Amino acid sequence: MIVHDPFGNDDPYKSSPAERFPRDPAPGDAVQVGFRVPAGAREAWAEVKHARPGGQTDTRRAVATRLAGDAWAVDLGAFADGAVEYVLRAVADGQAGSDVGSGAWSSSGSRAGEDPGSGPASRAADDPISAGPYRFDVGSWTTVTGIGETSAPGGEVRVRLATDRGSAWLALTFPTDGACRLGLTRAQPLHAAHGAAGRVREDEHGFIIEGPGIVLRVNRADLTLTAARPEVPDVALFSGGLRFSWLERDGVASTTVVTNFQTGEGEAIYGLGERFVDADRNGQRWDVRVYEEYKEQRKRTYIPIPLLVSERSYGLWLDAPEPSYLDLTERAAEWTIDRLNVEPDGSARSLLDLVVFVAEEPYGVTAAFTRLTGRPAVPPTWAFGPWMSANTWNSQALVEEVVARTLAEDVPASVVVIEAWSDEATFYIFNDAEYEPKANGAAHGLADFRFTGRWPDPKGMVDWCHENGVRVVLWQIPVHKRLGEPHAQHDLDGQYMIDNGLAILDPDGTPYRNKGWWFTDALVADFSNPATHDFWFGRRRYLFEELGIDGMKTDGGEHLWGRDLRSHDGRRGLELFNTYVNDYVGAYHSFIQRVTGGDGVTFSRSGYTGAQRFPIHWAGDEDSTWNAYRASVRAGLAAGVSGIGMWAWDLAGFSGEIPPADLYMRSAAMAAFCPIMQFHSEPHGATERRDRTPWNIAERHGDPNALKVYRRYAHLRMRLRDYLHGEAEAAAAAGLPLMRYPALAYPDRHDFLAADEYAYLLGRDLLVAPVTERGVETREVRLPPGAWVDLWSGSELAGDRVFHAPATLDTIPVFVCADSERLAFLLSSASGLPGSGA
Repeated sequence: MIVHDPFGNDDPYKSSPAERFPRDPAPGDAVQVGFRVPAGAREAWAEVKHARPGGQTDTRRAVATRLAGDAWAVDLGAFADGAVEYVLRAVADGQAGSDVGSGAWSSSGSRAGEDPGSGPASRAADDPISAGPYRFDVGSWTTVTGIGETSAPGGEVRVRLATDRGSAWLALTFPTDGACRLGLTRAQPLHAAHGAAGRVREDEHGFIIEGPGIVLRVNRADLTLTAARPEVPDVALFSGGLRFSWLERDGVASTTVVTNFQTGEGEAIYGLGERFVDADRNGQRWDVRVYEEYKEQRKRTYIPIPLLVSERSYGLWLDAPEPSYLDLTERAAEWTIDRLNVEPDGSARSLLDLVVFVAEEPYGVTAAFTRLTGRPAVPPTWAFGPWMSANTWNSQALVEEVVARTLAEDVPASVVVIEAWSDEATFYIFNDAEYEPKANGAAHGLADFRFTGRWPDPKGMVDWCHENGVRVVLWQIPVHKRLGEPHAQHDLDGQYMIDNGLAILDPDGTPYRNKGWWFTDALVADFSNPATHDFWFGRRRYLFEELGIDGMKTDGGEHLWGRDLRSHDGRRGLELFNTYVNDYVGAYHSFIQRVTGGDGVTFSRSGYTGAQRFPIHWAGDEDSTWNAYRASVRAGLAAGVSGIGMWAWDLAGFSGEIPPADLYMRSAAMAAFCPIMQFHSEPHGATERRDRTPWNIAERHGDPNALKVYRRYAHLRMRLRDYLHGEAEAAAAAGLPLMRYPALAYPDRHDFLAADEYAYLLGRDLLVAPVTERGVETREVRLPPGAWVDLWSGSELAGDRVFHAPATLDTIPVFVCADSERLAFLLSSASGLPGSGA
C-alpha cells in the first residue's frame, strides 16, 4: 500500500514526508511529492499527465528516490499553467516491475478537482502497487493592468479594472468614519452595498474619492491608491497598489489572491493579534492562523487578527475568515490569501475585502476596527480581583484548603479556577458522581447526582467560596473525548451527537475526528448548529442555575485540521481554521450571560477577528522563565492593538518547576497592573507541590518575601478593583484596549518611547514599567510628554525624558498622569499596603 496525503493536516508549520510540496502549486513552482511504501519497495515512480489550456496533454514518467525508512520522493517539475494529475506506483520487494500504459488513468474514482484518498488500486498479483490519481490545478495568474470608468450608484463607488484576462470590479464603500472597504470582484456588483455615501471626482492624475473621514486618490498611470484624512488631504498616510493579482483555477474551491502596499523607510508596523515577539511587524513574514504552539510560541499565536496598524496612523484589515500570509520583508509588502470561491449559500464570493483606515493617531485605527468588528465587552467587577488556579487542585478538599489558606494568609482572591473537576468522559459531571445515564439528549439536574469521592458536596463548596468572596470558574473544552473503554453516559452523548449532526463533519458527511495531538480522535462540537447549543448547554445549565458557578475557562478550540471539513452553516475547513474558536467561545459567552444575568465570564485561550466581544483571553501556556515573562508582556500589548483589551497571563509561568522567587515577585507586581491578575500551574507527576500560590513559592524557596510581596500587590489589586472596572468600561466605550503602547499613544514621540518595549499605559491614568531583568534595583523609564507623579511617593516629575526609577524587589515603577482626576484616589490606594519590605 502506498501512503500519500497531498495536504497532510494543512498544518502551516509542520508537514509529513508523505505530503506534496507545495500543497497547492502555483505556476512555476517546483513540485515534489512525498509518499511511503510501508511494505518496502525496490523501485517507485510517478506517472504524470499535464492538461494545458487549449486541450494539449503531456504525459511522462518521473522516477522516485528512496529516502530514509519507507519514505520516497519524486520531483514532478514545474508547470506554467493547466491541471496536473499523477499516479504513484511502486514495485514491492518480491514483485516484478511492469510498464503501465495509458490504461492506468482509468482506475480513478475521484471527482473532478479533488484529491482522492490514498490506497492500492486493484491489480494483478505481479502488477505494481498504485495510489491515485491525485490532481491539482496550477491555474493562470490574472493581473490588473489598467483602470476604466467609475460610477457611484447609491453612494458606493465602483471602478472597472482592466486585467490581462478581461475585466474586474473594485467597489469602495465607507462602513465607518475614517475607513474605506475595497471589495474586489470578478463581475460588476448587482446591488450597492450599505454604508455612508462616497463622492468621486476626476483630477489630472486619475480621480479622488471622498468618504466620511477619509480621502482616497487613484492614479491611473501607476495604478496606485493613497489614503489621507480630509483635514490634510495632501498628506498620504497609506499607499497601496491596485495591481491586484489572483490565480484563476478551474475545478477547485479556492483562489489565491495577492495585494500589495507600500511601507515607509523605517516605518514601524504593529498588530496581527497576540504575538510573543518584538512589537514591529515590518521586515518579516507572518502567518495569520489560529494555532496551538505549546510554549515558546514566538510568531505563532492562539489569537491572530489580520489587522495592521502603522505608527503613521493608518491601518489595514483583511476581512476574511481564511488564513492569510503577509510578507513585509520589502517595502512593497504583499498580503496573500487562499480565498474560497463561494459563500455558504452558494453565491459568488468577492476575491478580496480589504479595509483601509486613517486616523488622527494610531489607536484611532483600533477604535475604528472595533466599531466594525464589535465593541469590547467588559467582565463584571469581581473579575478584576486576583485569580488563583492550579491544574493539580483535583478534589474538593484541595480547593477548600487553598481558599482557606488564602483567607488565613490575608492574601485576597476573587476567583478560583478549577480545571481538574470533571470526569473527562462528559466534561459536565463531577468526578466520582453516581447517577443514572440519560439518553436521547435529556439533561441531568443537580438532584440526579449522588456526589461521592473527590467531590462530596460541590454545592456546599461553591456556596462556601461565595460566602468568602471567591467566585468559581470551571474548565471546559469544545470536544467529546474518545475513551478507550465503555462509559454509558459518554457513549450515549457521542451517539446522540453523531445521529443529530451536532459535530463538525468530514467532507463525506461523517463526523470529523480530531487529527491534532490534543484530545486526538475526539468529536468536535459544531456551534454553528442551534441544536448543538440546546444539547451542549442543556447539560451544563445545572452548573450555573443550581450549583451556582460563575464562569467557564473555555480552553482549546485550535484543533480543526483539513481544508474540506464542513460545519452546519455550510462553511468549509479553510474558513473554520480561524473562525471556529469564535463560534465556540461566543456560544459559551452568550449562554453564560443568559444564565447569570450578565454576571458571568468566559476565560479563553484562542480567538480571531472580533474576539473582543467575548472576554476574557489569556496568553496560553508558558514556562516559568524570565524569557517567557518578557514574551508575555509583548503578547498582551500586541493583542491590545488588535482590539483584545481584556487580557491575562499565567504570572511567572505555569509550566515546570516553580519559578524563582524574584521572578515570581516581579511578575506579581506586573500582573497587579494588568487587565486580569491570575496565577496557574500545569498538571505534573512530581511529588512536591508546584502550584503558584505565594505561600508555596515562599516555603519551597525559603524566602518569605515572595508571600509578603504577593500579599502587598493582591491588596492593592483589591483596592483598584472598582477603578479598573471603570477604566475597562471607559476603554471599551472608546473601542480601545486597557493596555496600550506609549509609542502609539504619543505618536509624535514614537521613536523615543518605542525604545522601551515593555512599558505600557494602563487605562487613562497609569504608566507601568515592569522590571523584566533579574538582579536590578533601578529601572530606566521613558516618561511620555507631560507631568507625571510617582505612585509610591506622590512626587511630581517632568515628562518627555529618561528617568531612572527605584525598582527594589517589592517595587514596580508606576506613574500617574499629573492631571488625572483620580490622582488622589490612586495615591491613597498605594499607601499603607501590607507586605512591603522585600
